[in-house]
Amino acid sequence: MFGFFYFGADFEINELRDILNHIFENSEVMEEDHKLIVSCNGFTLSFSTGDPGIMFAAEDYDIDLKFCCYIDIIPSYFNWANELITFTGEILKETEGDCILELNDKQILLRKNSVITVDDKKLSGTLEFPFMKLGLDFRYGDID
Repeated sequence: MFGFFYFGADFEINELRDILNHIFENSEVMEEDHKLIVSCNGFTLSFSTGDPGIMFAAEDYDIDLKFCCYIDIIPSYFNWANELITFTGEILKETEGDCILELNDKQILLRKNSVITVDDKKLSGTLEFPFMKLGLDFRYGDID
């Protein structure tokens, strides 16, 4: 499985590195080819700026975005979804900008104008996605 997390922020990648070091206290944040990379049990995250996907996502959802995070998910790890949504919530608490989270090309979370909308209907899972792990207020709705 894979995903993309695009988000807007008013800081640069060096400050993102500090935030990631705080969130992932037990993991190393590495820098490689102008990207920040963090590996943990359930996934590997690769953060960059300037990715063409940022522009397309910004246009598709009419939101301001700055960073792209490619998410390489390890589906055999039982707790990946909880950890991914917890991480997403931590980033959202550190930023005030818009964002979109996609899993396997399906949009499941959108923050636009400070309102978080979640939509897990397209994931075709038997269990509800653990959005409560965001630690933030959200509403269920359609994201197209």
